[in-house]
Amino acid sequence: KGRVTVSYHDGLEVARRAAQELNGMLVGGIAISASVSSSASDGGYDGAPIDESVSKSSGEPPQPPPAPMYSGDKLVPENFAACKRVPKLPPNPGVPRAYATKLADERALPTLLSMLSELMRLQIRSKDDKNARARRRLVMGLREVARGIRAHKVKMVVMANNLDQYGAIDSKLEEILELARAENLPVLFELNKRKLGKSLGKSIKVSVVGVQNADGAHEQFKKLKKMMGMA
Repeated sequence: KGRVTVSYHDGLEVARRAAQELNGMLVGGIAISASVSSSASDGGYDGAPIDESVSKSSGEPPQPPPAPMYSGDKLVPENFAACKRVPKLPPNPGVPRAYATKLADERALPTLLSMLSELMRLQIRSKDDKNARARRRLVMGLREVARGIRAHKVKMVVMANNLDQYGAIDSKLEEILELARAENLPVLFELNKRKLGKSLGKSIKVSVVGVQNADGAHEQFKKLKKMMGMA
């Protein structure tokens, strides 16, 4: 271990960018800790740190650099540490939110589960068909479902009743509900994210599903619409 001084003659910003790129880099199994220091003259180095508050042209005091992150006794590279510093969403309580209203008919849940599992089975079976994408029965995810509604392909929306309360998610949720109202589409809220994923044979949580083609489960599809008064 030791110290190496590198001089840059192209200005402070160039030196600062170089230090940011070098900081956390592994060389020979050792993590580099890089920083920018001031020069006492055109060619000399006095080892004193730069006063960042006066080096900014905007005149605003800069944000202090983030504290280094360690895994055991090893320094975590800054590009990975930055990802870990992203604020986490609050825990989802797992209960239905105000936007979700379940059907009072006790037949709704088993009928919905039957429809989703059968449509997913048929979709998986046809995945090797070169035209399968054009005839997809189900689409999943907030963006995909919104896109399908705009394209007038989605015939029914199955929305998880416990989506995370978060700005971007709530915005997409409202967008889908407004699009569904404009298209007069049935929207079901019988399942939470985990159960919706499980109904499709997946081990992950699923936020929303759009039914594009009910062939193979048309009977269940019609029953659900009738329960919603949309037959």
